[in-house]
Amino acid sequence: MKKLLLSILVASIGTFVSNAQLLWEVTGNGLSKPSYLFGTHHIAPVSVMDSVPGFASALASADKVYGEMVMSEAQTPKSQQVMLTYAMAPQDSTLTSVLSAAQLDSLDKVLKHYMGPMASASQMATLKPGMVNMVLALAQSQAAFPNFDPTKQLDGEIQKRGAAAGKEIGGFETIEDQCKAMFGTSILTQADELMDMVRNDEKASGIAIKLAKAYLSGDLNAMLAIMEEPESGNSGEWSERMLNKRNANWMRIIAGLLPTASVFIAVGAGHLPGDKGLISLLRKEGYTVKPVEK
Repeated sequence: MKKLLLSILVASIGTFVSNAQLLWEVTGNGLSKPSYLFGTHHIAPVSVMDSVPGFASALASADKVYGEMVMSEAQTPKSQQVMLTYAMAPQDSTLTSVLSAAQLDSLDKVLKHYMGPMASASQMATLKPGMVNMVLALAQSQAAFPNFDPTKQLDGEIQKRGAAAGKEIGGFETIEDQCKAMFGTSILTQADELMDMVRNDEKASGIAIKLAKAYLSGDLNAMLAIMEEPESGNSGEWSERMLNKRNANWMRIIAGLLPTASVFIAVGAGHLPGDKGLISLLRKEGYTVKPVEK
C-alpha cells in the first residue's frame, strides 16, 4: 500500500492561446538566446516528446531544464517521508470519521470499480480525503492512458534527458510546496471535494478522457475550457490555489532565470493558457512567446 501510495504521489506531482501547440519559444526583452516552454500531461506516454515538432532541438539548445520540481528528488527517503506525512490523515479525521456510512458505501463502489473488488474505503481510511481524491483522478485519467507506467513519467523523463546531456536541472517548488498545495486545505474541504468526485464519477471520467484528447492534439484552449466545466470539480478556489498562485510564484523565478541562460521549462500544460497562465504572464513581462512550428 505504501509503495503504491508513493508511486501515485510521484506520478501526480509535477494533478491546463491562440494556437494548438504544446511547445513555445520565448524571445525578446533583451534575451541573447531563446528559451522554451513545454506543457506536459503527468500521465501521458513519454513518446509525446518525440511527437512534438522541434522538441528535441529545443531541449538540446537549452542550458538548463526546469520543471515544477526536480523529479528525482521525489525518490529520496526524505521526500517520501514528507509525502507520506502530508497524505496521512490525523487520527481523529480518518475517512470513517468524516464521512457518513452512506458516503463510505458510495466511495467503496467507485474504488472497487477502478481498483478491483478488494479495494475499500476502510483500506484507505488513514489517508486524507485529498489523497483518495488524487487516487480516483489518476484512475479516471488512466482510462485515456491505459498503458501509463509511473516509473516512466513524462516530466521526469524530460529531466533525465536533460541531465544525461549535462544540463542543469532545477525546479520551481519543493516536494513540500507541492504537498501543501494538494493536501493543505482543511479535512472537511477535502472530504467535500472527494464526495463531489464520487457523485460525479461518470462525468469526471469523461472529462479526464476529453482532457487527454485535447492534450494529445495540443489544444490548450480546449484543455482550459474543459477544466472550467462545472462537472470537472475544479472550483475557483482550486484554480487559484493549484494554478494561478503557483504560476505567479514561478514567474518570479523565471524572470530571474531567463536573462542568465537558455531554459527549457516543462510544466503541466494547464499552467500555460489563460489570462493568468504562463504564456500570458511572460508576454506581460515583455517577452515574445510564439509556438514552435518545426
